[in-house]
Amino acid sequence: MYATLVAKCKKEGKLTPQSDGTLIFDEVKVISGLIWNSRSQRIIGLAMTERDQASLQDVFQSLSPDQHVQQTTHMLQFLWRDLTSGFDIVGPYYSCSESMSSKFVLACILETIQLFQVYDLRTSLLICDGSFANLAALKASHGHFTGACNNDHSGLDPFVIKPYFINQYDPPNKIHWLICPSHQLKNMINALFSSQSGGTKGFRYTIDGEQFGWKAITDLYARECQRRESGEARLVPKLREAFVLRDSWTKLNVLPAKIMQQELVLSELYKYCKQDPAPSDSVSVELCLKYLEACNKLFENGYLSHKKIVSLQSPVLKSIEDGYSYFTTWHKNLSTKGPMKLQDPRFLSWQTWDLLRVCVYGFKSFAANFLEKYPDHFISPVRLSGSAVETLFSQFKHTAGGKLSATNYANT
Repeated sequence: MYATLVAKCKKEGKLTPQSDGTLIFDEVKVISGLIWNSRSQRIIGLAMTERDQASLQDVFQSLSPDQHVQQTTHMLQFLWRDLTSGFDIVGPYYSCSESMSSKFVLACILETIQLFQVYDLRTSLLICDGSFANLAALKASHGHFTGACNNDHSGLDPFVIKPYFINQYDPPNKIHWLICPSHQLKNMINALFSSQSGGTKGFRYTIDGEQFGWKAITDLYARECQRRESGEARLVPKLREAFVLRDSWTKLNVLPAKIMQQELVLSELYKYCKQDPAPSDSVSVELCLKYLEACNKLFENGYLSHKKIVSLQSPVLKSIEDGYSYFTTWHKNLSTKGPMKLQDPRFLSWQTWDLLRVCVYGFKSFAANFLEKYPDHFISPVRLSGSAVETLFSQFKHTAGGKLSATNYANT
């Protein structure tokens, strides 16, 4: 099919796809079921216990203890997305009997890269969420587990990292890492949520500065409720109470996070701060506003932008750089009297900070490499997201009647 696409583009005089793509991967938890290999006529995976389904007693009795059949609880799914066309290929999946480990993830990544390389489909970018296993696999691909990646402090930027490695199946081409922007946006908003009364964080932009955090958002929603009760138009009509209170389910949802860094929220906070006379909490609200403005530059006008990137002077890359500079300045402000502790409550957690750096430097290095190799093509940042695999999971679950198991996963 890909060869047909290439031939069609050549015939129509369009830009030819370059067989260069990104591997997007994510894991999903599955329910009880059996994995049966119809070719070898044997059970290759077991996702239920004897107690789960007594009707399979004969199956359990026939299994030899030497087979070591384990429960299948998770699937790791890959998707190959062409960077020079709109072509996608649903890649292989790997079953696992427990939560994914970094060694397992890295082994699956390298095997999948090699599988696509056999068909001359190269990989230049890896996209995943920011789970601990994925971050550890990222670091392991560089040969060590210290720091975020290969740190290089010889230049002017003390935070620079190099989240890429040489493709051993296609040297000297590089494979770059990118944390899924949608997941990273949720991380950033959840970090702000943790800086609330009784939370684990107490954000301060400077060492002795005013504390800021989620209170600005809860007060914003209270003002919205007052407007609604008085018959006035709401300034942020999509904001809901659940988005502000944020239970565990809401924290996993992209929409509530996106709303928090969009223009309507920023505009409402800005108008509140500019009242005359100024409110008593205007300083902390303005600090929260600047945090969200930085997120807006990074995501709304950066990674999640629908604009094309055709050069390194692209407004999208400039917006990402401007948003990131807020966090580097913040880090420097808190380091004036010495290095910060690993878990400083005034700043982002170490994992969120590492993931943000991977996002920024991984995307910048990928963009530079891609535009050098293919100057006639462009980068569409909105396509570089883990949402593609999550969409697959939704389709799989729908096909399976809402019950995705190790038995029906291969058939969906």
